[in-house]
Amino acid sequence: MASRESLGVWEVALIKAFIHFAPMPDQEILPYFSRPGRSINHRVIGEIKNGSQFRDVEMATEEELRVFRERWYFYSVKSGKQREIEELVLKARESQISAIQIFNNPAINFRAETFIVLSVIAWTYLFHAFFKKRAIDYRYYKEADGIRSVELTKDGLERYWELTACLDAKQCQLTDPVKENLRYLIEVRNSIAHRFTGNIDIRVASKLQASALNFNDWLSREFGGEYRIDSDFGVAIQMSSFSHDQAKLIYTAQSVDPKIACIIDKLDDRVSEPIRTDTKYAFNDLFVEQSCNRPGQADKIVEFIRAGTETAHEIERVIFKEREKPKFKPSQIVAEMQKRGFKWFNMASHVALWRELDAKNPKNGLGVELADGQWYYYDSWVSKVNDYCENTQAGLSSKSGLEIAK
Repeated sequence: MASRESLGVWEVALIKAFIHFAPMPDQEILPYFSRPGRSINHRVIGEIKNGSQFRDVEMATEEELRVFRERWYFYSVKSGKQREIEELVLKARESQISAIQIFNNPAINFRAETFIVLSVIAWTYLFHAFFKKRAIDYRYYKEADGIRSVELTKDGLERYWELTACLDAKQCQLTDPVKENLRYLIEVRNSIAHRFTGNIDIRVASKLQASALNFNDWLSREFGGEYRIDSDFGVAIQMSSFSHDQAKLIYTAQSVDPKIACIIDKLDDRVSEPIRTDTKYAFNDLFVEQSCNRPGQADKIVEFIRAGTETAHEIERVIFKEREKPKFKPSQIVAEMQKRGFKWFNMASHVALWRELDAKNPKNGLGVELADGQWYYYDSWVSKVNDYCENTQAGLSSKSGLEIAK
């Protein structure tokens, strides 16, 4: 039970207004100023009413009381450090909710970019609340003439860790897939800032989904289930049903700047396979049109398939194996062409061809440079090489009048 000293002056002023403008039993006033972890004894209301306590506090106005009664659940009864932590948590929560709402709004064009900016802000606030709760100093320091002092901004404010520094801190308790997911978002944000990107929503959507779920999980574990955000969102209504071929057309229509697409591909290539396939790093939803033949099943908009079942294995075989584009080294392509019977095609031929067709230009989407600094080619380039070999061989056969063995 909290003591009268736990009441703020603003609370006492409002209690006096309740007593004067809205006479009601003390027990009905108490709920407005009680929260889990802090309940007020009804005797405190009596002491304020008879003037034995808080005599010098001025009563709130009738208008202030009206506003409070309409929005009382938004007012915090915490104080000091706990109030600062709560404010950081609420800012983090609202920023993440805003990010999700904007991404789910079909009227907005640059949804992924906006989501990432707001999500980075949300995670930063959440980290700061986490550090403050554990009395971890998350300020930057500088040292001059042997004196260590807090680093300040040009406006004289203390500099706090940005999200990258929070992730690198030894006190960070997030798992590696969650960390890599956030580093992915940070890199994308840094790459797209003030640039033309095209529509990157589909290219990064699985990372954004994972980030939102990770945020909700950590928020509720660290600060309580009452802060969860998943109850505020449902499953989006789908306005169309389309075939696999139509889906491919939709993906193709989402034009992305080739340089940005290349950067995004590299970000995935830098993490290990276990992390890349972890749902904490990238979360993919699969919606399957299905007729239902069991009572009650038809009422479900989403059905979850248990991992390890025959259905789950079939879905993984059919759908998720297409997730990663196959990549080939030049030596593999040369070997494959010779295997197909084009014995004359060698590495010099390949070099001449990629230079002629500008195959290493990211705009052409024929390959990607990975973290090892090597260029790898996609299936689309292998097909072009095969076409070149067939046309060249046909020309050689026509000129010599001889059939070249294939």
